[in-house]
Amino acid sequence: MEIRDIGGQPHTDIAGAAQLTGRSEQTVRLKTSPKQRAQGSGWPAATIQDRKAWFPLDALQTVRDVVLPRIVEASRARVHHVDLDGDPDELLSASEFRSLLDISQGGWDKYVGLSKVAWDRGEDGYLPRPDDEQPAPAQGVVRYWRRQRIQDWINARTGKVLDPRPAAGSPPKT
Repeated sequence: MEIRDIGGQPHTDIAGAAQLTGRSEQTVRLKTSPKQRAQGSGWPAATIQDRKAWFPLDALQTVRDVVLPRIVEASRARVHHVDLDGDPDELLSASEFRSLLDISQGGWDKYVGLSKVAWDRGEDGYLPRPDDEQPAPAQGVVRYWRRQRIQDWINARTGKVLDPRPAAGSPPKT
């Protein structure tokens, strides 16, 4: 990374900015353009010296440590959100939990199967570890989770929201 002292501050060029922020040189050029900066990209302005763009290292470190993590967090879509009224310590059954997720019994069984190894280690799996397990009257196990754990787990789930716009060249959905 090439570093140059400009006005008493260390600066680097586009290649160094890309290396420091973990972004491509094209992204650095785009995000530091006057138009993108005016739109609030959070990237610093360049100082032009010897026909080359130079960026202050401290501003690039702020982009890397503050701006980019905020963008990543904001881009995570919260695809589920619930507010479960009632006693936070009340135990809810697996069927109540499954209905909150709006998944089929088969899907639930698959998640439970994939979670069991982690549960045996005392950890959460695809589903959070049950707070209570009781033998079922006929066979198997009946599982319960505290209301607050279910709410926290559902609200912490991330995903991507499907773009309702059709892809270029495809017919609109009707």
